[in-house]
Amino acid sequence: MSSKVNRTAIKSIGIIVPANLRGGPEKASAILAASLAEEGHHVSIFVPLLPWYFYFVTLNKNPLRWLRYAIPNLNRWLHNRKFAFSDLIEEGEVKGRIKVNFVARYASKSQLKNLDFLFLDSIAQVSDYRCKFSQQRQIYILWHPEEHNHGHAERFKELRKNFSGKIIVASPVIAKEVSDHVIDPPLVPAPISPNLWEQREIFDAKAPRQDILLLWKDNEQGKAGANIVLTLQALRPQTCVTVWCWGLGARGGALAILPGAAIVENFSESELRDLYLGHSLLIFPSSFEGFGMPPIEALSCGCIPVLRPEVGAAELYAKDGENTIFMDNDLAALAGRLSDVLNDDELLHTMRRATITSVLAFDPTTYGPRMLKAAGVT
Repeated sequence: MSSKVNRTAIKSIGIIVPANLRGGPEKASAILAASLAEEGHHVSIFVPLLPWYFYFVTLNKNPLRWLRYAIPNLNRWLHNRKFAFSDLIEEGEVKGRIKVNFVARYASKSQLKNLDFLFLDSIAQVSDYRCKFSQQRQIYILWHPEEHNHGHAERFKELRKNFSGKIIVASPVIAKEVSDHVIDPPLVPAPISPNLWEQREIFDAKAPRQDILLLWKDNEQGKAGANIVLTLQALRPQTCVTVWCWGLGARGGALAILPGAAIVENFSESELRDLYLGHSLLIFPSSFEGFGMPPIEALSCGCIPVLRPEVGAAELYAKDGENTIFMDNDLAALAGRLSDVLNDDELLHTMRRATITSVLAFDPTTYGPRMLKAAGVT
């Protein structure tokens, strides 16, 4: 069970990211670093170039499969030797207060020895760093119970139960899922990046937009989203769709089912902002998320999320028919609702305006102080 971190003087803070990818934990870590740096702290981000050893080798004894996934990650870095979210930490006053350290698999004891606290993003890091840095000064951000992806539920549960630092959860659904061994963890929701956050006060609710932005993370969930689009196009043939491909095989899967769709992938935070601002609806077909950042990002830009009511942190912001549209298994009924919204400018503009107040809990500028407060750091 986690205990309270009892240390007041903060001079140097480390953050371990899972990989050098444009994923949710990596983005949140960059925003955390920027927020802490704004407060005057010196932040070190540690980025593994050969990630996921714990999952493939330590747990599953499969070094060849690990190399198959890890080496492309290294090759991408060799072609562009930057942190995936360098655009979020190289602006304004924070520039120069954040140091990015690329490491092979994990940071060494000597790299960590001068830190006051260390933020972790994964159960692999809980295991890897328990003997490398005082666990009482570790802060573990629990994005989702990773046994959903990797199995080994009992081992992961034991690691969380015996963790002597502080565990912070990103959503109520995570707290409920681990409540049998992590008692009353503090909740700090994921933030919206500053580039998107500032749009909530300046976007034009009446500006013309394209219809649908579909997030395609994997082919199973992507196909579910494509079925919504196809059902909607049968009812409303003029509906246009852009597919945001994220994940292995996403582009091929999307083109196979939606050959006429525009495909976008591998873009910057500024380009993501323009995507949200340029579309009326975001279809987010995921059936499981620990948090799920795209819907809150979309809300900040007046793009209305279409999502399952129980997914991720939806209970913190989603109001069906007001600022979001809830999905269910009745495709025809859902397509009818989407068509009604897209065809009714007044309703569409009203829902866009309602998104503005939905995202106040996800302020990036206070994310660092909220994290430290939740960890008991004063």
